[in-house]
Amino acid sequence: MKVSRIKEFLTKKLRNRYRLIIRNDVNLEERVSMVLTPLNVVLLLSGLLVVFSAIAIFLLPITPLRYLMPGGGEINPRHFNAMQQRLDSFERVMDLQTERDSNLYRILMGMDTLPASFNDKKLPPKVQEGWTFFPTASAQAVPSGQQTANSATEKTVIEQPLKSVYSFYTPLKGVITDTFNVRNKHTAIDISSYPNAAVKATLDGTVVLSSWTPETGHVMILQHTDNFISVYKHNAVLLKKQGARVRVGEVIALMGNSGELTSGPHLHFELWHNGSAVNPTDYIKF
Repeated sequence: MKVSRIKEFLTKKLRNRYRLIIRNDVNLEERVSMVLTPLNVVLLLSGLLVVFSAIAIFLLPITPLRYLMPGGGEINPRHFNAMQQRLDSFERVMDLQTERDSNLYRILMGMDTLPASFNDKKLPPKVQEGWTFFPTASAQAVPSGQQTANSATEKTVIEQPLKSVYSFYTPLKGVITDTFNVRNKHTAIDISSYPNAAVKATLDGTVVLSSWTPETGHVMILQHTDNFISVYKHNAVLLKKQGARVRVGEVIALMGNSGELTSGPHLHFELWHNGSAVNPTDYIKF
């Protein structure tokens, strides 16, 4: 009996008619008038909910929102591998860029100083016994007697523990007036020659710096493959601009006496590999 009364009461309440009137707030003119019942309002809201749910269900599988649904965000393994490879390549590019920037900063700001990890105490013992040490990822001690020179082309081919065999071109033919000396923190060799002698690129590369500094005058820095960097200081004239591609043996500058840290016309030549200064005479025959 009570159940029937409750049903009758709810049915009566749901079917009660109400008028919704919208008036102008200024002159109270009636603009919209409609009759509503609670049942109609419930049906209208339910219909809107069904429509929106159908639209959402249709759009979810074709939008990125599917990854938020349980079981709906499975990634194709081939797409995942491709994205992983792209991410790895971006990381390698960023690592190389960071390493190159660090090398340039050390060369320009630190001048002839070596990194803290490259000191006399940490030098390989074979270096002091006449062996040539190449600081690569798979570093090994290689006898300096394995170096072979081609005098006709002024090139030196070095057998080394690198990915490839490189042919270094002699940047300047002349007399070495100051040698590579770690203890004196002279991480370069000084070469003297006739006035305005041609300075040549030791390897194929890109000019990453072609500028002037008060201490070293006209300076040019080349970035080569396999993390090699060559530096040419105290030039009289620079013949290549920053960003230019140069070929091995191509003339890039003229020897000079520019800058404060010079005692006469010469070329201050540095060779860096993997962020560490190396002795150019271990790679090139002068």
